[in-house]
Amino acid sequence: MKQDSGSDVSQAQDFAEQLIRQVLADLDGVLLDGEIPAPQAFALLTAAAAAGRTRGGALTLLARAALSAHGALASAGDGDPGEFAAVHDAEVGDVLRQLGAATAPGLPALLRAASAVEHYVAAAEPGAPPPQQTLALAIHRLYQGLRDDDEGMGGRGLVELRALVVHLDATACMLDQGDITAAPLRVIRPDRFHDYFLRFTSLAQTQGAAGEERAVAALSRDGRIEALITEDAPHPVVTAAQQVHQAVAGDSTTKDHALARIRALLVFLAALRRQPRVAIGDAAADPTVHLSLVIAAATAPLRLGGEFGFAALAQVARYNLSLLHGTQNAEPRWH
Repeated sequence: MKQDSGSDVSQAQDFAEQLIRQVLADLDGVLLDGEIPAPQAFALLTAAAAAGRTRGGALTLLARAALSAHGALASAGDGDPGEFAAVHDAEVGDVLRQLGAATAPGLPALLRAASAVEHYVAAAEPGAPPPQQTLALAIHRLYQGLRDDDEGMGGRGLVELRALVVHLDATACMLDQGDITAAPLRVIRPDRFHDYFLRFTSLAQTQGAAGEERAVAALSRDGRIEALITEDAPHPVVTAAQQVHQAVAGDSTTKDHALARIRALLVFLAALRRQPRVAIGDAAADPTVHLSLVIAAATAPLRLGGEFGFAALAQVARYNLSLLHGTQNAEPRWH
């Protein structure tokens, strides 16, 4: 059905509000307020939006995506839509006002914030659909799964939706602080990044010590080796970096960015060993915490200087940790 009547518009807004409240309730204790887990994610993001902060841009993107997904669901088509229809800014503003997150004068700032967040995230994943489209697709899968009693599809949509909100919010927070790389590093598929990181650390630990001599050629006479030409072996980390750089799938930029993420993660883990943080746990003692950080480092935004800010990486890792511990239910039991 077409959303051209007042009741249809009201229904779409109610749908968006219900969705936003529920998905943010699922993220209570996952999103960070500074470096402290926020007990109520909804209150955290609506307050940021009401204050006109860039963090409100993530909430604005979610509102727009919910309205787009509702339009596609209302048409009752089967399968994933190719592209979700655009939504008027005024409709997005109505949802935000219904949530108590914006006033009419504050809406332009939130729309600009949403655009900034979307452009930054999209630049980190060239060739992928815009974040608003990806959000809408996750919402569509969630509700189509609920409608068709397809737990696989609904669960996939729910996990994707939560993960996207966590990532968009982490990026928005970094933009809020102004402490973020001007050009984002490309995101790496988490399973591949995990393999690259393990390969790097394994090679760095098993290579010979820096400065050791290694044979590079032999001088022989009458079939007998009379002398060896040697050179100093490079540092194990250099050798590991060279080998992993070659192993990374993609163009040279993707290879460089994968290594940059590995280096930034090593710096982060070293700092965490020196100063453990309650918000994330002990990565040295708990393999699950370590894994959650490695997976997070594949996609989290980096701050100026090419390092991970604690809050951004920890927030994404906290969500990963909830999945690994099974505290985030992947079954879509709400509607």
